[in-house]
Amino acid sequence: MSLFLSALDGSSGVGLHRGRAAGRGNGYHRWTYRSAIAVTVASLMTICSLGCRSAVVSEDPAATFQHIRSDFLHGNLDVAQVEADQARISFASKDAGWSMRFRLLEGEVLTYQGRRTDVLKLLDDKTVSYPEAGDAAIERDLLCGLAHAGLGQPQQSDKELHQARVLSDQSNSNLDGEVFRAEAKIQLNRNNLTSASDLYEKSLRAARTHSDAFLEASDLLNLGFVAMQREHYDQAVALLQDAANFAKSVQARQVTEAALGDTGDALYHLGDYEKALSNFQAAEKEAAEIGTTSAQVVWLWEAGSAYYKLGNLKEAKTCYEKALKSATAINAADQIADIDTQLALLLLQEGQFDSAKVRSDEAVRAAYLSGDESVEIVAKFVQALLAMHQTGGQDTERMLVEAHDSAAGTPFMRWQIEDALAKYYSGKQDTKQAESWYRRSIQTFEDKRTEVSGMDLKLPFFANGDELYRDYAGFLIASHREEEALKLLDKGRAQTLAEGLRTGKKASTLREATSPETVAGKLHAVILFYSLGPDKSYLWAVTGGHTDLFVLPKRQEIESRVQSYQRSILKSSDVLREANADGRYLYDAIVAPAASLIPDGARVFVIPDGGLNGLNFETLLKPSGEQFHYWIEDVTLTNANSIRLLSQLGSALPSTDAKNLLLIGNPVSSGSEYESLPNAPAEIDDIRKHFRADHETVLTQADAMPSAYGTTRPDRFAYIHFVAHGTASRLSPLDSAVVLSAPKAHPDDYKLYAREIVHYPLHARLVTISSCYGSGLRAYAGEELVGLSWAFLRAGAHNVIGALWEVNDASTPMLMDRLYGGLEGGREPAEALRAAKLEMMRSQGVTRKPMYWAAFQLYAGS
Repeated sequence: MSLFLSALDGSSGVGLHRGRAAGRGNGYHRWTYRSAIAVTVASLMTICSLGCRSAVVSEDPAATFQHIRSDFLHGNLDVAQVEADQARISFASKDAGWSMRFRLLEGEVLTYQGRRTDVLKLLDDKTVSYPEAGDAAIERDLLCGLAHAGLGQPQQSDKELHQARVLSDQSNSNLDGEVFRAEAKIQLNRNNLTSASDLYEKSLRAARTHSDAFLEASDLLNLGFVAMQREHYDQAVALLQDAANFAKSVQARQVTEAALGDTGDALYHLGDYEKALSNFQAAEKEAAEIGTTSAQVVWLWEAGSAYYKLGNLKEAKTCYEKALKSATAINAADQIADIDTQLALLLLQEGQFDSAKVRSDEAVRAAYLSGDESVEIVAKFVQALLAMHQTGGQDTERMLVEAHDSAAGTPFMRWQIEDALAKYYSGKQDTKQAESWYRRSIQTFEDKRTEVSGMDLKLPFFANGDELYRDYAGFLIASHREEEALKLLDKGRAQTLAEGLRTGKKASTLREATSPETVAGKLHAVILFYSLGPDKSYLWAVTGGHTDLFVLPKRQEIESRVQSYQRSILKSSDVLREANADGRYLYDAIVAPAASLIPDGARVFVIPDGGLNGLNFETLLKPSGEQFHYWIEDVTLTNANSIRLLSQLGSALPSTDAKNLLLIGNPVSSGSEYESLPNAPAEIDDIRKHFRADHETVLTQADAMPSAYGTTRPDRFAYIHFVAHGTASRLSPLDSAVVLSAPKAHPDDYKLYAREIVHYPLHARLVTISSCYGSGLRAYAGEELVGLSWAFLRAGAHNVIGALWEVNDASTPMLMDRLYGGLEGGREPAEALRAAKLEMMRSQGVTRKPMYWAAFQLYAGS
């Protein structure tokens, strides 16, 4: 007999900011099982092709078993459980051996469904005589051992798993891989990660020796899960994606579901909450379809945690309550503890302290019953947070210090506790201790961040530390150290962008600016640095002479106005003539406080935050008497990522006689999704007339292929311009692309992706992406909008022009002609773009509306 076992059951929680690896070998210890009879992938495919899904008991027990086994392995758990139960009863009087096999098969299904009590009821039936040796005895011991472990009965579990190991060794059973797997699961539950990893590796080798594809897929899943417990989330993503791909190839829906969800968990810890939520929802849907109640519980509350981090407390609470109801129904103590912990945090944030305490106490009780110490640590940390908000919480310091000591090997948990300790001491007016803990929290976070590899994973990671930086900055501001707070927040900005720009440069060229005022003075500009917060926001206005701090409305209030104003602009409203209320409010709220520092004609660098990344500040409505005008009429605006990078702006611009142009566009249409651009030829002709023919490299129609960009050596050009469709991906911004022509041999290869662009170093004075959504759709904490513009900046472009929304094919050539006319006349990119916009804005035609001229923004590089 052969048992298919994976880490497919259970759950875990987090500390203050959720997160499963909050100090435990934690886990969503999901269990699945492989058959009591070895089933090859080929035979499974044959069985599946029969298409029968009714509970059928034939006279042939082997055929019946294979049929039920197929249903189970491919995720039809409810059907398989009913079929196995019927077959067990039917063969009880005919063939005791086959009845036993159907009993064990039903036990496997029940285990995967998380019905541990039902497993023991089925397999501890005193009226049934079990063999004392052989695979059936091994399988029964494994199933009972795992059920007792899940119910918090470690001594009984250890006894049964030890017996399974002895029986397997005595008989050289092919179940050795499943025995290794069960032992690994127990080690994982006890946070013995090295032992768990070694045992999973042994199971993987056994699976490959026995050509057991399903076991191999689940082993890859488990190794990915162990990597998560070690907080090696980038490694976990790679392993889990391999597991998902392998599982899909053999139609192992249980493993596919688990790999989807665990990948979501890894992405969550990397700060990519949107993509994590998408994975959790897909895993929960898969679990619901295959009847895995225990797994469904986990993905529900994981989705709730993602909603929580995204600020949607209503949806978070709904997910938590659904998950708690199901977890209670199956008596899953570890899951109940996790969910109660999250509910306590949510209620705490809402100020419902009494209700939060009830949930927190329930979490501690359930954690104790689960036997998982790390779950108990998290629950007690929440109790410490509650004590901070209650009068007479004298034990808060002790509780926090104990939690910190317990989380010594878990950075994700530790920096949250360190931040809480800093807040505690700050509240006690112990500024020395508070500052020490704030610094420790950020150092813990940054040490962990350096371990993350790959742009896709680094980009969202700062979301984990965003609150740490804001908390420390708030402390510095309260201590009247406003400029230190600005430097601190700026240090956290654009880290992934800055790291990429170190390529080929000395590290010192990207050093932190010693004085924001020095940078502003060097640029002869005003720098507006924004930080949006849940309770209040800040604006630092920096000039060559001094730095001023202004308190602004909270994030939600500002962002809701930005969204409303953008909707008006995109509806082609004439917001100026209508004196749009949102446009007026936004100027008054986020610019007017610093207006006295911004003279007319000033050069202004905006370093936005959060939802401000999607706002073109040029469109804000500034009052002049009883009338209003667009702010663009008073200032020349450029968007930037950080003061640190601005300190290097213009330090290595191309020489003034570098007028060479790379122009790519007007590609061959790639199907109905991307129709031809009727005005693209005109735009190309208009741009070419501003350059000498011998300084132009023009690739159009069939020549405008993605591969052509690299082969032309883009580092040779001062100006690069794309005239094409553009795509932006919110979930995967580096999959944003310029849509070009497909090679004949590869008709699907027609996109130049952002992830490819970053690998071609640039020295361009200006890259212009004359396409829709060139700026991107998603703003990462600390990195701002990431998409095509960001990719060209990271490649080394000194300036990039990209669009915030869909651009008009008719008006865009007009704007670009005027832009390049200004550049030809000697204007800087910011001045040339502003002049082109003003000319359109001051026309009497439809192009006066910001929808036609305000999409394009200039982004400064380094």
